[in-house]
Amino acid sequence: MSQTITWTRARRIALRAQGMGRARRSEPATAASSRRALERTLERTHMLQIDSVSVFARAHHLPVFTRTGLWDPSVLDRAVRPGPRRMLRECLAHEATYAVPEVHHLLDFRRRAVSERDWGVVREIATSSPHLFTEIKQVLADIGPASAAAVSQHLGDTDRGEGWGWRRTSTQWAVEYLFRTGELDCVGRSAQFERLYSIATDDRSAPDRESSLRELVERAARSLGIAEPSSLADYFRLRAGDIAPAVAELVAQGRLEQVTVTHPAGDVPMLLHHEAPAPTPLNVAALVSPFDPIVFHRPRLSRLFDVEYRIGIYTPAAKRTTGYYSLLFLLGDLIPARVDLRADRARGVLEVRGTYREPLPHLPARQRPQDRAIAEALAGELRRAALWQGLEEIEVLTGPGTGELSSALEAEVRAGADIA
Repeated sequence: MSQTITWTRARRIALRAQGMGRARRSEPATAASSRRALERTLERTHMLQIDSVSVFARAHHLPVFTRTGLWDPSVLDRAVRPGPRRMLRECLAHEATYAVPEVHHLLDFRRRAVSERDWGVVREIATSSPHLFTEIKQVLADIGPASAAAVSQHLGDTDRGEGWGWRRTSTQWAVEYLFRTGELDCVGRSAQFERLYSIATDDRSAPDRESSLRELVERAARSLGIAEPSSLADYFRLRAGDIAPAVAELVAQGRLEQVTVTHPAGDVPMLLHHEAPAPTPLNVAALVSPFDPIVFHRPRLSRLFDVEYRIGIYTPAAKRTTGYYSLLFLLGDLIPARVDLRADRARGVLEVRGTYREPLPHLPARQRPQDRAIAEALAGELRRAALWQGLEEIEVLTGPGTGELSSALEAEVRAGADIA
């Protein structure tokens, strides 16, 4: 008979497995302390999902802040550069991702599969311009790390075609293909957030596909603590059918245990990693990016935290219900609110454009934090966030469309107005 775990304990296991619960820094960080913060985060997550939206802070900067508080994101820029202190390599893991080198290596089977797939545009390039791939590598050898646009310009290739969508030159398509197959390495990003490419030099022999899948599933299970198979697959964007043999093997070895999580809507079978942390209560109040591994698998976010999330950036402004790019607010082991932030750097103001209560439909009313408790904790976290981003004031918008908690938050922010 499988072990039974309460819904609350499952949430706590999941959060502690992701590195939540330790004290977070509220003072400016040095390069050394920031590097340690990045290392501690990666020990738990193995990766940082990349996103270009910077209305408040980039998504790949937020997980370290969520877990450890103030840190210097410029450390991340240095951590992706080649050399003995390199900590991360960009690849396609959970979408575009900075992954630890071990994960990058384990995903070699995916890069091999890309090289064997028929890309119509690449087939056309190989027919019409058979020397282009060699020319791209020669350009990068001559001029050093460069963006696809810079390589294209260097080769005099300016024809982007017609129509809408991904209008790339043949050179840009070829560069993307070489990156996805592992022949090019991404060694950083430009000021315009373009990838900077160089010729890949990793000559290690990669493990076979089955061994790689087993290790990736184990890493995902350790990072999540407790999870359904679909969440284990989603962590590195693997197919559920492909990982089924690895899951079965890990269960047979005792590295994963089949458990039952009690839920008001019905019991949920899950898998518990043998090194999962104890489900002790958490004293935490933190902003969480929608691309953080804690929440990036939306079915898991719904089942474990009772939150339905859809990002607003792809929704017309008139149809948005919870803002443009709302961050989730974690309080203890619950996510009782989300907040739509904008860093107005010209004015030095952290603008709170909306503060929305989560319905938490399955959570008993007695377990839901009161509005004032949410607002008080959120105001403290916003002060930390403003300090991190070098902003001097917090401005909370109130009125129609700004959410049920905006007035309570505005009062708390006004009561503790001094950020410094």
